[in-house]
Amino acid sequence: MSSTLTWFAVSTALAIGVALVTRQRGWGMALPVLAAGAITGLLPFGPNAPLNPEVALVTVLAPLVFGEALGSSYLDIRRVRRPVLILAIGLVIATTAAIGFAVFAISAIPLALALALGAILAPTDAVAVSAVARRASLPRRLVSVLEGESLVNDGTGLTVLRVALVAAVAGSVTLIDVSITFVLAVVGGIVVGLIGGWGMSWVTAKSTDAVAANSLTLIAPIVLYLAAEQIEGSGILAVVVAALYLAHSHTSSVRSAARLQSAALWRHVTFALQAMAFFLVGMELVDTLLKLDRSQLELVAMLVAVVTIALILTRVVFIYVTIRIEGARRREPQNMRLAMLAAWAGARGPVSGMAAFSIPLVIADGSTLPYREELLATTFVVILITLLLSQTLAPLARRLGVQSADETERLRRIDAVLARAALRRLDEVEEEAAAQGRPIPADVAALVRDSLDQRLRALEQQPDQSAPMVLATQIELRRLMIRAEQEEILRIRDEEGLPDSIVRPIQQALDVRLL
Repeated sequence: MSSTLTWFAVSTALAIGVALVTRQRGWGMALPVLAAGAITGLLPFGPNAPLNPEVALVTVLAPLVFGEALGSSYLDIRRVRRPVLILAIGLVIATTAAIGFAVFAISAIPLALALALGAILAPTDAVAVSAVARRASLPRRLVSVLEGESLVNDGTGLTVLRVALVAAVAGSVTLIDVSITFVLAVVGGIVVGLIGGWGMSWVTAKSTDAVAANSLTLIAPIVLYLAAEQIEGSGILAVVVAALYLAHSHTSSVRSAARLQSAALWRHVTFALQAMAFFLVGMELVDTLLKLDRSQLELVAMLVAVVTIALILTRVVFIYVTIRIEGARRREPQNMRLAMLAAWAGARGPVSGMAAFSIPLVIADGSTLPYREELLATTFVVILITLLLSQTLAPLARRLGVQSADETERLRRIDAVLARAALRRLDEVEEEAAAQGRPIPADVAALVRDSLDQRLRALEQQPDQSAPMVLATQIELRRLMIRAEQEEILRIRDEEGLPDSIVRPIQQALDVRLL
């Protein structure tokens, strides 16, 4: 058995095991899993040969970003497209420049490499930001802005990184080279993503086998990433565009089987890949630091301090200035508390870590690229620091009095509208059946109508403080009754020898009723 396969199996098991414990305790997985990876990297036994970073970028991060984007909403992001694009493009460029020139000013690191470090750390991480923002119960619009920013800015950051690395290896690049590289990356990524998203949506819509159709989405992120990179496009951008297209297609369809199976499938895949990605960051952090001597560690410590300060200050200043400009343009006051939270929600994660490994080992003349290990170590330590700082977002939101709006009344109104639509459709079906000479039995129609009427009456009543307790009691009673049915079908199978070919469909139907 190869060492790579052994590493992958052991590391995956450890990562998911730690993530499982943290999830059951209601904690965020990022820091505990990262710590577990770091501890594993320090042990004299166990996995100590990390995957090829390029392989990890394709097999772990591409599906992970796809899963995160699949859980996002194209419509929600479109509604906040202006701030998303300002942050995903303008802030990434500003952060790259701020870090690059700060690092160049305090060290002997060439400007091109310093800008490459800035491009690596400029994008926020979709996985880390989404998890932290949702746990902090931030307003829906702010969450959409942060998620949209973190999904789109990877393409910007990796494109800028590509240009900086070309300059670092070749010695210099022209403005025309920069423009061509940027346009190819963006256009190529979007085109490949749209084609891939349309193709998956078409297959899902036309296929009568939801299992086979959803299986296609498992391999799609890897294929799309490689296809985009092959034409000099942004692989990450292609994956994000395809996922958003597919997600919008799913939510715009009335068919539920494929949507339910896809959502369940990608929840499991995303959970496993999140754990794997943060575990990998932890192992790489230790592995990189152990390679450095004392002078290199001192340089890394200085770089980490400067880069962290530059990251925070650039984001705060950029967002503050942007909010002021937007307020003046719209001639209306802006919510500075939300701006403060947006400025503080800048966690970095595995995407930056994997991007750092794209720094080449040698330059054009064949000599070793200087400061590579120091840049890698700086990247991983800064990722750790930003993840630690991100844990203060929820306390900050509570201190500022910012929280998500209570949607209870809105949801009650929507549910009532849906119940009335169902009643109207029932009337139409009864009339059509009677006109065709095949009337629906009165007792069957009355049973369905009574259920809808009862639901509608409950929704139209003025809610009181006891309503949540009554609802919780009903849900618990329903759960206990279904559990009794599940136990009874097992008893019949064991005592009467009922075959699993009969038992399993019944169990699946009961499981669905528990959802």
